[in-house]
Amino acid sequence: MDFGMGGWWAGADPTIQPRNPSGFFSAFFALSAVKSSGLKSPVDSQVISVLMRGMNLRPILLVLCLVGNVWLAVILFRHHSPAATASAVASEKISPVARKNNSTPTAAELAADAALLPLTNGADFSWSQFTLADYARYIKQLRAFGTPEPRVREIVCGAIDSVYRPRRAALMPPPKKADTEKFWARRNFYGYQNQQTKEQRTQMRALRKEETELVKSLFGADVYEQMAKDSLNNTGVDWTERQYGFLPKELREKVQEIEQDMGEDRQEIYALNDGDYQGQQEDERKLEKKYHDLLAKVLTPEQLTEWDLRHSQTANQLKNDLSAFDPNEDEFRALFKYKQAVDVLNPPRDPDADPVQPTAEERKAMAEKQKALDAELAQAVGTNRVAEYKLEQDYAFRSLIDAGVPKESVFKLADMKKEAESAAQKIKRDKTLSQDQKNEALAAIRNETQTSMGGLLDEKQLKRYMNQGGYWLNNIAPKLQPAPTQ
Repeated sequence: MDFGMGGWWAGADPTIQPRNPSGFFSAFFALSAVKSSGLKSPVDSQVISVLMRGMNLRPILLVLCLVGNVWLAVILFRHHSPAATASAVASEKISPVARKNNSTPTAAELAADAALLPLTNGADFSWSQFTLADYARYIKQLRAFGTPEPRVREIVCGAIDSVYRPRRAALMPPPKKADTEKFWARRNFYGYQNQQTKEQRTQMRALRKEETELVKSLFGADVYEQMAKDSLNNTGVDWTERQYGFLPKELREKVQEIEQDMGEDRQEIYALNDGDYQGQQEDERKLEKKYHDLLAKVLTPEQLTEWDLRHSQTANQLKNDLSAFDPNEDEFRALFKYKQAVDVLNPPRDPDADPVQPTAEERKAMAEKQKALDAELAQAVGTNRVAEYKLEQDYAFRSLIDAGVPKESVFKLADMKKEAESAAQKIKRDKTLSQDQKNEALAAIRNETQTSMGGLLDEKQLKRYMNQGGYWLNNIAPKLQPAPTQ
């Protein structure tokens, strides 16, 4: 059973799981009642604070259960005495709202405390027994003990998650057992999620929505924004603001609903294509256009552009491609605009349609448009940065940078490649040289270039580059094989 001390978003230690959570909550609500009754308890909120910090709970829980049961007996005796009854009746006239920790509880509050005790006491305790009112009362008691608000959200949301987790698991089909006899059998690349039926995926989404609405009803509509701010202590980044800060709050939920619909349809595409990557890409492009049109109906053109910059497939691919380039915001916006225009100029081919070759005029027009796009990009980010961007689209060069080779060394390597290929072309076109003379000259270019490359890269890096992108050296001249030993 989940103790509810942490949620999947909070980074709590999942290994801290007390063996008897019901005992803790029995003691907790007993101590809560002690505090409400005005009696001075030997165990105060500092003990609860220690519990929240995830210490070794077993001995502490034992002590709390014993102390809590003793003090509960004292409280119940006092509340059944004539004086306590009169006090309880009188206190019913006092509004329970914003009651101080040391003020007299109302009869309704005392009854609520007592009602929670049998729920949380015993081996059969389950969070699923809690009603909305029980959760609200639980939250109130946590706050009364001085528990910090982020920790209150963490505890309660963890408890709620423990209720919904088995229900979500019930909607997941059991994993298919691999047939160990058939080594040739293909495994589903996308995993278990695609084995769900469409009905199961619909039920899963409804269940998540139900859980979300419950959390919002307890903590307010902006609870997830608050939890995002709570996570700043760990990451330093408010993810919600970073992704949706350009939208007014009244539009965020609508946009996120559209994104959820798109995510559901994308899961359907994964299931239907079952690893057919080319067909999947085409379906995803159609899907993105469909939902992009829906977003255009609720967002202004400026807001839609900001959404594209953060959430579109083009933006996500660009972020991966620019891992070594490290652009600033203005550069990213310019490159995004450039990439969008290039994609329009060179649309992907429909895999189900026959290829159509462009005419000479069409090719000329495309080349002119490409040249204009390149000039616009150079004006926006600078000629040197454009050259760097184009260089880093070469996988072999980008791999070197990702492996820690200084960019300056990679740029020099690219210059060597250009110079060597240019020199080789001149020799190949020289009609005054015999074929043997050409071969000798080309071999000299290759050997000299490879030696210079060894001054920029260590042995391991050079070998890696030769395997990934050094084919151009073989195009200049084949590698000389060592003479066989006698």
